[in-house]
Amino acid sequence: MSTLYDADVAPDPREWLALPELERLRLVQNYHVAAKVRGGGMKFHAVSHAIVETQIAQGYGPSKRAIARLQSEGLSRHEALHAIAAVNFQFAGELLQGQTEEQRASFQSRKNQATDALHATRLGGDKVRDTQTEREGTDNHERE
Repeated sequence: MSTLYDADVAPDPREWLALPELERLRLVQNYHVAAKVRGGGMKFHAVSHAIVETQIAQGYGPSKRAIARLQSEGLSRHEALHAIAAVNFQFAGELLQGQTEEQRASFQSRKNQATDALHATRLGGDKVRDTQTEREGTDNHERE
């Protein structure tokens, strides 16, 4: 794989998956530094990108469908990654808070449904709002 990552260009799945996880994170962080994205949650942000990129590279259906759908609806690939990551972290939060038996039994299907339900128009129209980082208050994505 190239030593560069670009959130608006899908990495080759085989090359992405061949990289160690720490290398994936380093590539994503370097991309954001080079793009002059500012914010206090760069590691968290890199993890969110790497998780979604890995889901897509592994062929995880809901994420693959969502990235294609959101881009066809006008979002940049980078914005679509954020939207998918927001769903991932919404459900990760549920895991951290503890789940009922019913929630445990339906976790994967609910997460899949939430990812499949992502549409650009439901995310704020022309541009997706970075709900993941707004919720965390860690990374405002301002460029210098």
